[in-house]
Amino acid sequence: MALKSQLAGLVARQVGALQGKLTTQVQDRVLEIVAKFANQCPPDKELRKIIKIRDNLLKAINGLEKRLKTFKSLADKLGPAITAAKIAIKTITSVPTPTVLQLVPDPGALVKGVPFSALTKLSDKLITLNKLLDSLEGDKEGIMGVISSVSSTITSLKQRLSILDSAIEACSKKSPDLPGIVAQAQPKANTGSEGTPLDPNYYYKGYELAIIQDPNSPAIAPKRYAVAKDKRGIVVLKGQSSFSSDTQVLLDEIKFRIDNQLP
Repeated sequence: MALKSQLAGLVARQVGALQGKLTTQVQDRVLEIVAKFANQCPPDKELRKIIKIRDNLLKAINGLEKRLKTFKSLADKLGPAITAAKIAIKTITSVPTPTVLQLVPDPGALVKGVPFSALTKLSDKLITLNKLLDSLEGDKEGIMGVISSVSSTITSLKQRLSILDSAIEACSKKSPDLPGIVAQAQPKANTGSEGTPLDPNYYYKGYELAIIQDPNSPAIAPKRYAVAKDKRGIVVLKGQSSFSSDTQVLLDEIKFRIDNQLP
């Protein structure tokens, strides 16, 4: 049985605190905002505020995703140490042991194996290595378990935010003033199918990123999403379509998906 992982426990406490705070914040704000769409479209000023709040919430979610990425990297770094410990254990356990204890050994005879004193030392090292291996494997398993659990929560939180997009889209069909609101919330350079600027931020792990206007969104209130293209220019991953006014939010989301869904 693996030893209790102190490192995994530390990660769980840090991420758990952020997860709990963010979950409460998103749930409360989404319910509060959706209520404003209950009977009619909110006024222009309120819609601008709603779009900004939605962006800030998504930024907070992306921030938690970045923290998970850091801990994933930490778990990956434990791999070589685990492998090294396993090799050392295998090496020690393969050392030949004497089958007969010669009280008065023949000076001219070859004694197979190693002295008992050396075996005792190797036995102590073997115990230490096994404990270390248990601890390292417990750390890695525990950290990956935390990441898996929180990733599910993040998916759920993003789905809650998509409720706001649906509300804005429904409202856009009734309010002729919404195009101006969305245009004001989205910088001019970010409102169309942008292509890929010559900016390092648009290249990630061998993939070319771009912000695209969703052709299926209403013309009166266009949505956008980020995509990742391979070296052939083929789109291999698509982000979530949203009214987000912040291009960086969309880029951060697609980068997180690359980390988790692409080689």
